[in-house]
Amino acid sequence: MRKLLILIGISLLLAGCERSPPAARQMDNYLERLGRVLDQDHQEYNVEELSKYRLPERRERLIDIEPMRISLIKLLVDTRRCKPLQQRVSERNSILGKVMPWSHRLAFEGELIRAIEDCAVILSDDPDREDLIAELEQLAADKRAQLPAVFWNALNASEEFEYYLRFAAEPLPVQEQALEDRRGALALSELADTGLGLPDQLPPPLPELEAHFQSLHQSERSSQLIHSLSRMTHTLEQATNMLSSSAARQLCPMGQPTSRSRILLNVFVLFYAGEIQPYMAQIQRLGQPWQQNISQLKAVPAIPPATANYLGSLAGEDNALWLRYQRQLTAHSEAWQEVLGACQMRPGQSGWQSTAEG
Repeated sequence: MRKLLILIGISLLLAGCERSPPAARQMDNYLERLGRVLDQDHQEYNVEELSKYRLPERRERLIDIEPMRISLIKLLVDTRRCKPLQQRVSERNSILGKVMPWSHRLAFEGELIRAIEDCAVILSDDPDREDLIAELEQLAADKRAQLPAVFWNALNASEEFEYYLRFAAEPLPVQEQALEDRRGALALSELADTGLGLPDQLPPPLPELEAHFQSLHQSERSSQLIHSLSRMTHTLEQATNMLSSSAARQLCPMGQPTSRSRILLNVFVLFYAGEIQPYMAQIQRLGQPWQQNISQLKAVPAIPPATANYLGSLAGEDNALWLRYQRQLTAHSEAWQEVLGACQMRPGQSGWQSTAEG
């Protein structure tokens, strides 16, 4: 019994000592070292900040689409020469067709429209079918007009799209080699191109669409990137506040390097340039195409307001996550330049050279 209690105690101790991800430790360590040199306090990152980037409920993102029906009996009788159309209509009215997922529905609608339009061409040599041809042409036009709404339902009702745009519990990993998200980024770009091409250009076939959705579901980088952008934005903001404090401005009262300023320069070289900047370069490499693809997707017509607001919170204007990060990136670089410059310790200045030689 005593051994069992000891084992339980050790397990609880190890669970309580679980280390945070390397990227989070780097950011926390950077703030702690800056604060120590400048004798400044900073706020720790609150993971609740990530809740700002939670997708709205699915029901808020789906569009009600009024069904369009043509008499099944009439269609099957009058379009005997159009076997592909009869096959599509039978498929849609089957038990499985009535519960077709929206992602399948998008591909199906493309096939149905193509079959309707082809049938109208096939029947065009029969003068007795003018009314039916007109009905088919109108149905095809109405179906095309609905395609953007079907597209958004295909995305918003899919677990793959939601998985790609969720926020992860951990930030991007720290790696020496560049992280990649080629398949996920390409899939989002292809889906955006599909939406922008509607209704003139019909959706691709189901296997192609399924491959795009599968690529979104296999990507971990987008969700980790959202976490990294939020956490790094906070880190840069806190660090910039410390570098802009009166303590930082008084670091070199005579405009020459001091012992404390040399310690601060070590923080710049070892932890900012040595750890934070390479990690930010990873964020930038992944984030640039991610931001562009989300902005492109947001431009697809008929986007539901809830989806537009969410995508805008990630990569839109004003207070969007990506732009906030870019602003803090610039502000932080300028803060370092100002502090180091006031101490004659920017690269190329005498203080930088003497410190490097020492």
